[in-house]
Amino acid sequence: MSFLQDNNNNINIHDLSLQNNQNTQKWNERQKFFTSNSFVPVSTLSFDSYEELLWSGSELGRLSSYFYNEGQFMSYTAFKGHTSQVRQILSTDAGIFSLSSGNIRLTCRRGLQKWDYTPETIKDFYCMSFTENPSEIVIGGSSDSLLVMNVNRGAITNKIDTTDNTIIMKRTKQIFCASSSGYVYIRDPRSFKVEDKIQVHNGTISDIDIMNNILATCGFSQRGNMALDPMIKLFDIRTMKSLDSIPFESGPSFLKFHPKYPSTLISVSHSGELVIANVNQPSEIEYYEIPINSYCSAFDVSPTGEVIAFGDASGVVQQWTDREKASIAFDPHPTEIVGPVNPPQVILDDNSPLSLIGMPYYNDRLLSAWPSNMTFSIGRPPPKIPEDILASMKKIDFMGYSKNDSQYVRNQSYFYTNPEIEDTEIPKFRSEQEREKIYKKFIKKEPETHKVHDESISIDVIPPSYYRKVEIKYSRFGVEDFDFDFYNKTQYAGLETDIQNSYCNSIIQVMFFNDALKNVVKSHIKTNCLKEFCLSCELGFIVRMLEDAKGSNCQASNFLRAFGTIPQASALGLFEPQPPLVCSSYSALIQNFNRFIYEQLHLELNKQHNKLYVKSDYYKNKNLSYIQQIFGIEIESISRCQCLYENIRQTVIYVIDLVYPRNQSKPLSMSSLKLTDTTFTEVLQSSIQKENQTKAWCNKCSKYQPTTQLKYLKCLPYVLNINCCVSSEKELVYWKKDTIHNASWLPSMIILELKSKGSLEIREFDPVNDKGLVNSKTVGIYKLKATIVEITHDKDSLHLVSHINVSEDHNKDDWYLFNDFLVQQISQEEVLSYRKWKIPSIVQYVRTNLNELLDCSVLPSTTDTSILVKESCLNRRKNIITTCEPFTEAEIPKKPGYLCAIDAEFVALNKEETEIRSDGTKSLIRPPRMGLARVSVLRGSGPKEITPFIDDYISSSEMIVDYLTEYSGIKAGDLDPALSRHMLVPLKASYKKLRLLVDMGCIFIGHGLANDFRIINIYVPPEQIIDTVQIFFIKSRQRKISLRFLAWYLLKQDIQVETHDSIEDARTALLIYKEYLKLKKEGRFEEVLEDIYKEGASLNWSIPK
Repeated sequence: MSFLQDNNNNINIHDLSLQNNQNTQKWNERQKFFTSNSFVPVSTLSFDSYEELLWSGSELGRLSSYFYNEGQFMSYTAFKGHTSQVRQILSTDAGIFSLSSGNIRLTCRRGLQKWDYTPETIKDFYCMSFTENPSEIVIGGSSDSLLVMNVNRGAITNKIDTTDNTIIMKRTKQIFCASSSGYVYIRDPRSFKVEDKIQVHNGTISDIDIMNNILATCGFSQRGNMALDPMIKLFDIRTMKSLDSIPFESGPSFLKFHPKYPSTLISVSHSGELVIANVNQPSEIEYYEIPINSYCSAFDVSPTGEVIAFGDASGVVQQWTDREKASIAFDPHPTEIVGPVNPPQVILDDNSPLSLIGMPYYNDRLLSAWPSNMTFSIGRPPPKIPEDILASMKKIDFMGYSKNDSQYVRNQSYFYTNPEIEDTEIPKFRSEQEREKIYKKFIKKEPETHKVHDESISIDVIPPSYYRKVEIKYSRFGVEDFDFDFYNKTQYAGLETDIQNSYCNSIIQVMFFNDALKNVVKSHIKTNCLKEFCLSCELGFIVRMLEDAKGSNCQASNFLRAFGTIPQASALGLFEPQPPLVCSSYSALIQNFNRFIYEQLHLELNKQHNKLYVKSDYYKNKNLSYIQQIFGIEIESISRCQCLYENIRQTVIYVIDLVYPRNQSKPLSMSSLKLTDTTFTEVLQSSIQKENQTKAWCNKCSKYQPTTQLKYLKCLPYVLNINCCVSSEKELVYWKKDTIHNASWLPSMIILELKSKGSLEIREFDPVNDKGLVNSKTVGIYKLKATIVEITHDKDSLHLVSHINVSEDHNKDDWYLFNDFLVQQISQEEVLSYRKWKIPSIVQYVRTNLNELLDCSVLPSTTDTSILVKESCLNRRKNIITTCEPFTEAEIPKKPGYLCAIDAEFVALNKEETEIRSDGTKSLIRPPRMGLARVSVLRGSGPKEITPFIDDYISSSEMIVDYLTEYSGIKAGDLDPALSRHMLVPLKASYKKLRLLVDMGCIFIGHGLANDFRIINIYVPPEQIIDTVQIFFIKSRQRKISLRFLAWYLLKQDIQVETHDSIEDARTALLIYKEYLKLKKEGRFEEVLEDIYKEGASLNWSIPK
């Protein structure tokens, strides 16, 4: 890179200022210069909005900037930013965003990289734009999706699926996305949902721009071949109708509205013709000819509208202005300019050391470096004894004694780690990140060559970091301070681990990505289910939460709480021991849970008259539950006595246990087991279709007789749930990857075929021979959907990890690893490979045509809203205090956007766990486990505004260790059905009301809602939350204002005098929000907020009496 040192350094200037003074035209060429010495085409130009700089990108990925001084551009910085064409440049106060087809990069204006992001999936970026959130940008490309990136971390936070590609993006109040199909999509800048669309050209679009309510476009039309439209098209975005076009005979390629004059549109053609037109009077057109040697390839107008820059394919940039003294930015920041650097004078003679000669920069391993097999860690050197201790030390034999003058504390280490050496596998707390504000924490680092090599050598022994057990760390701010985003940069939500029985997280994720099951449980929560601890309801609530979260962490606390109340689960030993035992196998635990959960869902969802959900001729005359139709495997068992008497019975199972070959003549090993030996399909076939000899009772002989027991598959199932039953090295050796043939024992696709007389054939899918094969009554094609494995590298931290193919298209694979709240994309080869530390537990195959056979019309589609109208309680007393007025049928919200104020109170179910360090400080090991005790929801508008329609006290079957009366207002007996005079309801009933309000699109107003919703275990989309603690907050002050102080200052009310009341708090939050709207309308909000902080600081944030 090169910094500005001289006015004429590395730049060719053609000054035409004298000639322009004599020109009668308004716009004139002022300067012309080359961007490089090799005639590389200019691919994009962009004026800096914050400094007097012009940025240029080339076809080879080089970025250059030019400082504007006294009407002339001078070279400022130049550096290689990308390996391919630079397609767009955006400027912010923090630096410059540059986009190529393969990566996006943030660079400071001096050329130093802050971060660089290269995606693993999308490889053809085209455009980017800022959103309403200043810390986010949205990126579009040739794929049918948009990526939302957090610019502070340089990480993707969301992926929005679209129906078309995006090649141009412009933002005003909305984000306008142009596609190569000729459509312009108008998207909401917060949710990115399409609000409207319009087809502006029959072919592709060259450029668009928006000013006020006018959309201007230029592009191509399909007239036999693609032809450039000889006009600029104008549209009114209010009515989505076209206006009078502006003729442009040579065909416009670039266009932009003048920033100062909204009706003035500037357009350029590839041939160098410049047109300045008035959109209100299309006949008023000014024409200019730009002298270029090739064709115009880039164009931009400065933020002040006083300078225009053109770039061509020969690498030349031209500056045009309309005045003698022009500027680029309004109120520009001073540009940092580096003066000339004089190199040091180094005199070398025969006595000079070699260190005077500098070493070049290098990335490769030096030949002089020690090989890895000859280096090893010797640990930390012993501590150095202080000089004052040594001076007063007395020696007796081999021991030394010295007096401690209280300068040194016992058992303390006076070694401090190097702050530059950090563990990149453990994130810092959010509060620490806020304090440090160091960008290097978020730079994506490419792995070093030798590290990748070492990991590939030892991967059979040591698992990669993303397979290791993840744990939540707690600071003094609690779990909210933990950076979950460090572990999950995908659009899929992870599940937290600090809950008993959280080993179920892996199978919950597998069930979430089964569309057939997901539809059933989502429809179930729309019904009036009266069972208090219903796993089907809780699973439906988790599904809705994971759908809304889009990458944010969630927790299955309510599901696991209901699971913990089922006696059958306790009898089967499905509860995780507390604390976990070292010898306990999670693989056996999750396989037992796999057998239990589908049977439990079947019992809860089974009705007297079940409809046909999965279209099948075989199921047509059978009254099977929805779970049996999806997961059921119908088996016919035959017991045949030697007298030929047969006892036949039919059963429906949900899980197949693998049975491996027995009676091996010698122990199996990887060297003895080849691909020509027992295959997975053979083991699966023998596990389904069994035949064995045993003694059983014969009704005909009336005694125990030698009996042949046979099992046959009656019909092909739609889902194959397989327990791997790997309990020793004998079974694991089948699963380990054959390194000689470089193949996997577990196939990605299999075929089940029913032969005559009930025989079954299972084989691996052959892409060549089975290409034309289709699913039928006797033939089923199954694709691997998910696997669950146990990680056994560290015996003290055994845990489960799931691999799931999230793609809905059976022709594509998109595998993700779910390690609790760590989510990461992986390859299919990684899924199919098994090692000593990776024990298979569950494998799930899904029939490729299952989703095509689903008939969702038979499922309940109408939401039961009676729970918001009718009151039901658990109280045994009659004199109940009524504090709310439920909705009437007419009041139930019919469309999204209904305002309601909410507040909740909680009690402690477990106290916090802390430890005292040797230096006397207290460290939080686990925060207190809280439970919902009361929730109040008030009307936010209408004639009954601020009147509660929900005020539920929650009946708890768990022991409460602290009612927290001072902060919650809950007293002993308030949650007891035999003693309470308040309206007591089950947790599920209250949760269902909130879930219903969220799905209706209601907007919740409250103070500190993030913590409330977390404990309630419900995810509310950010666009449905108005939090007054965030509204009245200045980030730089690092102080959030309490509800009581805001009420005292803004409303002149004194609340929470003796204790908290959720109705009072919700009502106060609503009134404060109304006051905020009033101040915002008057334009005094920022002034009042500053006064609140000043007043609070002077009173030490305490309310005067």
